[in-house]
Amino acid sequence: MTLALVIVAMPAHSVLINDLYVAEVVTVSQSDAQRRRDAATGLRDVLVRVSGRVDVVEHPLVAAALRSPEDYYTEFSYQTVENVGSDDELPASTPQEAPAPQKMQIRFEPSLISDLLRRADLPVWGSNRPSVLFWVARGSGAERAVLGEGSSGLFARSVRERAKSRGVPVYFPVWDLEDSSRVTVSEIWGRFLDQIEAASERYSPDKLLVVRVEKRYAGQWHVDWSYGDQGEWRVGTLLKASEAEAAVALVDEITALLSAQYAGTSARTALRLNVEGISGVAALAEVERYLQRLSSVLDVRLRRVKGDLLTFDVRSEGDLQQLIDLIALDRDLTLLSSDVGASTVWYRWSGEN
Repeated sequence: MTLALVIVAMPAHSVLINDLYVAEVVTVSQSDAQRRRDAATGLRDVLVRVSGRVDVVEHPLVAAALRSPEDYYTEFSYQTVENVGSDDELPASTPQEAPAPQKMQIRFEPSLISDLLRRADLPVWGSNRPSVLFWVARGSGAERAVLGEGSSGLFARSVRERAKSRGVPVYFPVWDLEDSSRVTVSEIWGRFLDQIEAASERYSPDKLLVVRVEKRYAGQWHVDWSYGDQGEWRVGTLLKASEAEAAVALVDEITALLSAQYAGTSARTALRLNVEGISGVAALAEVERYLQRLSSVLDVRLRRVKGDLLTFDVRSEGDLQQLIDLIALDRDLTLLSSDVGASTVWYRWSGEN
């Protein structure tokens, strides 16, 4: 699957993910039966990407949709594949002497996908997604090394491929003299989080993931990870049979955490949103357009204008904290204060006036 990531240069903030609703499936046949199987595979991939959850396929409504994938896509096309990549899988029934593989590209209808997930009470995650900086110390015997942006080993490749298919903007530090002077391999291995957080300032990521990965007894791969930002961390451990499996499982866990924080849910929130620092009519219109573009916002109504202060009534999917986290990704609005009990937030406009 080729998913377009629009990644800005350092410092990196949130990232706009293109083609969330497009799937590419490697196939060798354009028969009706194979097309339906390939479309079901593509629908599954899109549903996982848009929800951020691997277990989405276990829901009965999703399972039923996978039996009729043609109800959810608007167009498809084929193209010949010269070289099948490591993240592309040929159908299991493909004979050894088969014609050159092709890719079926399927474009699904966003409103139908979103409606299906909402009916199943599953999250819907928009295209504006937080960037995650991976600090990984990999151990092999007595040797330890940090994986940088130029790393091409199995763990780094597997992380990148899985993150791309999940629509998560993941990147590694440059690991140049500036990085190594701020944090050492031993500090990453030991997960000295304060030092690592300070060393990450040059990148301005939305989230940090600090990972220690090593091959242990009986060939098992052990992963310890810490995920978070601004001094708030969650930790976890993985044990997998292979290095690639460990990388894939790690990305899936982090994707689920990101979805839980940023994806809209079936819950509805009505709130009062105040924005100060508005200098004119053009800025007022820009703030209103900005709020309407947020993926979880259902409705925006301007309630009052008083000097440089705007007051909006907003209806949103998910809870108030999810909306605050989503707005924080763009950094156009600076949070001044919030009152969860009164469902009221105050911001200062930092976008263009």
